[in-house]
Amino acid sequence: MRHTDSIQWRLEVNKEDISYIVSIFDAYEDLAIVRTLDQSRGLIELMISPDYLAETRELLDSLAGEVSIKRV
Repeated sequence: MRHTDSIQWRLEVNKEDISYIVSIFDAYEDLAIVRTLDQSRGLIELMISPDYLAETRELLDSLAGEVSIKRV
């Protein structure tokens, strides 16, 4: 289901890192909501507020230095 009021990015991460990524985005309250699509495959979705797209990119770039993140 596509949301017209947000931008969705699907990401593949190590399944062990999902909780960490969720906690980081929880700390940055308004940037994006993280939804786990398939925990066994490490597939997550970010629902990003268009107003915070640039900040979300910056946060993901920073996280990519710590954990493996691949956009799918």
